[in-house]
Amino acid sequence: MTRFAEALAAKKDFVITCELIPGRGHAGKSLESILSFVEAVKGFPAIQAVSLTDNAGGNPALSADVVGAEVLAMGMDTIVHFSCKDMSRNFIESRAFALQRQGIGNLLVLSGDYPVGGFLGLSKPVFDLDSVNALHYLTSMNAGLPVATMRGESRLAKSDFFLGAAVSPFKWREASLVMQYVKLEKKIRAGARFVITQLGWDARKHLELLQYLRGILRSDIPALGSVYVLTSGAAELMGRGEIPGCWVAPEMAALVREESKAEDKGKRARLERAARQVAVLRGIGYSGAHLEGLALKADDVRFIVERSLELASGWEEHFRELCYAPSDSFYYFEKGEEIRPMVVPVTPAAPSAAIPVARRTRRVRIGSPMFWILRALHAMFFVPDTSGYRIMVAFARGTQGKPGLARGLTATEHLVKRTFLGCRSCDDCAVTETYFVCPEARCPKGMRLGPCGGSRVDERCEVFPDRFCAWRDIYRRAKSRKEVEMLGYVIPPRDWSLYETGSWYNYFLGRDHASHPMVLLQPERKSEHEPRKSESEKS
Repeated sequence: MTRFAEALAAKKDFVITCELIPGRGHAGKSLESILSFVEAVKGFPAIQAVSLTDNAGGNPALSADVVGAEVLAMGMDTIVHFSCKDMSRNFIESRAFALQRQGIGNLLVLSGDYPVGGFLGLSKPVFDLDSVNALHYLTSMNAGLPVATMRGESRLAKSDFFLGAAVSPFKWREASLVMQYVKLEKKIRAGARFVITQLGWDARKHLELLQYLRGILRSDIPALGSVYVLTSGAAELMGRGEIPGCWVAPEMAALVREESKAEDKGKRARLERAARQVAVLRGIGYSGAHLEGLALKADDVRFIVERSLELASGWEEHFRELCYAPSDSFYYFEKGEEIRPMVVPVTPAAPSAAIPVARRTRRVRIGSPMFWILRALHAMFFVPDTSGYRIMVAFARGTQGKPGLARGLTATEHLVKRTFLGCRSCDDCAVTETYFVCPEARCPKGMRLGPCGGSRVDERCEVFPDRFCAWRDIYRRAKSRKEVEMLGYVIPPRDWSLYETGSWYNYFLGRDHASHPMVLLQPERKSEHEPRKSESEKS
């Protein structure tokens, strides 16, 4: 067990981690500053680990794995960000083997930021797996990955990764926020053993995440809240939506801008604010704080940690001060502002009276005629044990070995689906799970199991700001049908051997994911709506 994992398991001390960003190049100022930072803080007992980003912001950088090995050799534990944006599933496994050999045990598993640059043009975004499937993959490696051999199935040597996941409670519209929580549940089921939040400056959102984890999911998973030391330049960038998933309220940006006019350029004020955030996180029951910031110094971290202890007794007052949000923000719980932070349940057995009631909002009607047509066709031909389904299975089996008929049906399917769904011919189709909104076509990252954390304050896409996130529409359709709990499904990643082979054939002949369910742990929920298993999880 790593030093970081031991600290979280002990549940005695408030854990502090610090995020560092390797730069581009194998040497230079960026690497030197990281190593100098580690040397300065490794004797500070409050710091349990440093976290190393993986090509942050979609830019190429020195590998976090290499820097992590150097940090370990210096006597400091490390958390390596394990981002899927640049890796195929084969490379995910290969990289995991290498990390295990290097002794790196803590991984923060992420889908990752969309690439923004590259040599001779934009780098190809990979996203072969998303964070849920990557967590499941690494959890399977921890159990001993089963592999086929000429003598039958055998298992590889077990790995020993302490796996973490990210979540953003700082979403301001209903669809974005609820889907963050739905996907978080999937991550926990897939093997996440700690959680780190995205950065934000709304203490009520931090509180709400704990309420959801402890009260709804009945999970005692350790949670660390991100605390970003905000400069005026970063505030301007985040306010304009130029950093994926990060947002700063105009009034906060104005405050930081005013603070920057001081003789110290606002440094004391931003460190003080960070210390107040840490005090609030400690007070409401987080397991620790994850400190971030450009050019963060070891002395800054010491000040934040020590000052937060001085402020600890007044954390409730600071809670009220640190609630920056849009005026029309959505919160998952009704009357959450009336919940005293100290009553947040911190064990799975907490009384239900401590949990505010989940907020109820009006459903939005589905105005798309194509949705209703496709739904009717699905009910007629794609639901097992119906006469239409049996006819289609018989037809698919009968046309095997008759390439002309098979090509005709596949061409018809692709024409219809390209016209109305923007089909990309993955032919391991998941549109029934996503309410006839194709993630392969609508999401630049191809997220099938839930949204990434990069959406903007108005629910628009991180990559294409003129479009709404595909998961906004998926959620609205599921809610309109009173089936939001169905979005808790988990399916395997896309099978590339099925590319351009015809999804109808693959479905009726049992080749696609519908015939190969991936079953994860199902946690006990504390909710009036018990989640039902989706078709892909029924055995």
